[in-house]
Amino acid sequence: MIYLLEREIGYDAAQVGFPSVAACRAIVAVTPTGLCGYHLNGKLNDGKKTAFVNFVLARMPAGGLRNLYAASESAPSNFDRTELSSIASDLGYTGTIYWATLPAAGSNYVEFLNVNNATCGITARAWVHGAANDEAPANKGPLPAGGNRIFANGPPTAQVYTNVATAGLKSVYPTAL
Repeated sequence: MIYLLEREIGYDAAQVGFPSVAACRAIVAVTPTGLCGYHLNGKLNDGKKTAFVNFVLARMPAGGLRNLYAASESAPSNFDRTELSSIASDLGYTGTIYWATLPAAGSNYVEFLNVNNATCGITARAWVHGAANDEAPANKGPLPAGGNRIFANGPPTAQVYTNVATAGLKSVYPTAL
C-alpha cells in the first residue's frame, strides 16, 4: 500500500491511497504488474504529464496499459477529459478511461485496489482534516528512499502518510468518459 500526497506519483502492486482529494485528481494507471498513481494538483502541464508518463512507462512491461482511472469530488469537465486523453495518448493507451465522482462534499480519502492487474476496485470516504483526525502525526512518517515514488513538481516533502483509517470506506463505481 502506498499513500500519495498532492504532487506525488507512486507505484504499488496492490493498492494506492490518496489522502485529501478535493479539486485535485487521483489518477491511476493499471499495468500488468500493479498500479501507478498520481495525485494531480492544479492543471496538468507538460512537466507534470511527462513526469507521470515516464514513471508509468518505466514500470510497464510488455502487455501495455490495462486501464486508466481518475477520481475527484465533482463530475468530469471537458478540461478533465482533455487532460486524461492527453495522458492516455502519451502512454499509447487507446482503451476506455474511467471517472469516479467521489461521494463526500469537500475532501475525500480514496483507495484503488488492484484486481488481477486488469481493473480496480475503488472505495472512498470523507477526509477529516485536523491533527486529531486523519492528519494525525501518528499517520505520517519519513519519506522512504527508493524508486516507488517521486514528486512531479516542486521539492519532496519530508513526511508522507504511512497509515490512513479505512473505517467508513464505501464503494465508488466509475463511469466511462
